[in-house]
Amino acid sequence: MANKLSDKVIAERMVELRNLRKLHDHDREQITKLKLENTQLKLENQELKTIIETHKIQIAELQTMVFGKKKRPPTGGTPVASIFNTSTKKLRTKDSYRRPIPPASAITTTEIIPIHHCTCGGVLVKITIHDRFEEDIPLPELTTDYQSKIITKYVISRGVCSVCGKANSGKDLGGQTVRLGSNVRLLVCHLVSVIGLSYSQTANLLLSLYDLHITDGEIAYILNKQHQVWLPAFEQLKTNIRAAPVVHVDETPWRIQKNNGLGYAWVLSDAGSDQVCYTLEQSRGAVYAKHLFGANTLNPFSGIRVSDDYGAYRSSSLPGKQQLCWAHLYRCIRDLRYNTNLPDDQLPYVTDFYEQFASIYQDLRCNLAQPYGKASRMAQAAKLWERVQALAGPTTQQPGLNTNEPHKLTRLKAQLLRAGKDKLFICLEKDTPCDNNRAERDLRQLVLKRKRSFGSQTEKGAKNLSTVLSICTTTWRTNPTGYFKALGEVGL
Repeated sequence: MANKLSDKVIAERMVELRNLRKLHDHDREQITKLKLENTQLKLENQELKTIIETHKIQIAELQTMVFGKKKRPPTGGTPVASIFNTSTKKLRTKDSYRRPIPPASAITTTEIIPIHHCTCGGVLVKITIHDRFEEDIPLPELTTDYQSKIITKYVISRGVCSVCGKANSGKDLGGQTVRLGSNVRLLVCHLVSVIGLSYSQTANLLLSLYDLHITDGEIAYILNKQHQVWLPAFEQLKTNIRAAPVVHVDETPWRIQKNNGLGYAWVLSDAGSDQVCYTLEQSRGAVYAKHLFGANTLNPFSGIRVSDDYGAYRSSSLPGKQQLCWAHLYRCIRDLRYNTNLPDDQLPYVTDFYEQFASIYQDLRCNLAQPYGKASRMAQAAKLWERVQALAGPTTQQPGLNTNEPHKLTRLKAQLLRAGKDKLFICLEKDTPCDNNRAERDLRQLVLKRKRSFGSQTEKGAKNLSTVLSICTTTWRTNPTGYFKALGEVGL
C-alpha cells in the first residue's frame, strides 16, 4: 500500500502545480506572439526578396545604359539572330564592291596619256586604249584656281523724287553693309540640322573650306530667318503627314537651357514616304502629343499611329488608332531574359516566356510579309491574340518549373492584356508596320546632335531648329541629288 503524502508535501506539490500552470499560460502567450512575428517576418522577407531581385535587375539595366551592352549569344531556343530572317539575304555582285563608271556628261576634264616607247628605248606595237576615272573634290590650297568665296559688290543708286519727295533705291539698303549670301544660309541650315553639327563645328568647317568667318550669333540669325521663311512650308508638311494613313511617333529628351534644362523632341513620320516633322517642346506632356496630331485643328489625324506604350499615346482623346510597337515589347522581355542579375530559379520560366513571345513576334512578321487578304489577316490576328492571352494569363505550375516571376514580367503581362487585340494586331491591316523603328531612326540624328551641342539655348532657338530640321531632312531624303536646288525652291 502506497505511503500517504504528508500535508507539507501536498502543499509543496500544489505550489509547484500552480507555478507550472502560470508558466504554461505565459509560454503559450509567448508562442502565439512568436508565431505572429514569424509570419510577419516571412511576409517582410518575401517583400524584401522581391525588392532586391527587382533592384538587381534594374542595376543590370542601368549598367547596360552606362557601359553599353555585352554581346552574349542566346542559349537554347530560337536564336535571336534568326528570329527576323524571314527573307533570303540578297547576294552581292562583284560590281557592287566598285564605284560605278560616271556618265559622259559628268566628266569635267579629259587627259590623254600616250606612250610610244619602252623604258629601254624600243618602239611599242599593238597599243590598246584603257579608260580610268578619278573622282575628286576641290580643296583650298590643293586645287588650282580654287575660289573659296564669292564676294559681290553692289553699287546702288539712291535718289529722292522731285514730285512726291519719296526716296527710292535700286536695291534695298536696309540691314548690314556686309551680309551672307543665300548659298551660305542653305549650307548652314544643312550642317546644323541634317549633319547635326554644333555652332562651333559649323563655323570651323566654313573657315577651313571657304575661309569664311561666321559667329554663333550669325548662325542663330540664319536659323531664325529661315524659320520665318519656311514656316508655311513647315505647317503644310505637318498637314501632309497628318493626312497619311499610317504614321510613326516618338520622343526623346532635348535640353532647353533657358527652361532649366528641360525639354523634349517629338517626331512624326509618314510610314509611306520620307516626310518627317520635328517639334522641340518644353516637356513630354500629353498636350504636345495632341498638338502634334492636330487634335484641335479642322483636319486632325485619323489613321493608325505606331508608338510605344507611353501614357500620352494611350489617351482616348488623341486622334486616330494606336498600334503598339512590338519591337519595344520584344526588347523588354529579351533584356530581362539576358539580365545577368536574374535569379537562377526564375531563369527557366522567363526563358520559356521569352521563347514563346519571340515565336509569336516571328509569326506576326511572317504574316505581314504575305500578300494581303482581309479575311486571312483577321483569322491570323485572332489566332495570335489567343496565343498572347494564353501566354499573359495566370501562370500554371509546371513540373520542375518555378513560376515565381519577376515584377517586370508581371508588368509586361498586364501591359499585353491591357493593350488588347486592337492595339496589338491592328498592324495586320494593309501596309501597317508592327514596330516603331522608323521613328527611332528619325530621332537618332537628334540624339547624336544632342551629344555635340547639348540642346538649344532658348525656346525660340528650339522652335527655329524644329522648322529648319523638318524642312531640311524631308528635302534631303526626297531629293538626294538635287538637294540644295530643291531646298532653295522652298524659300530663301
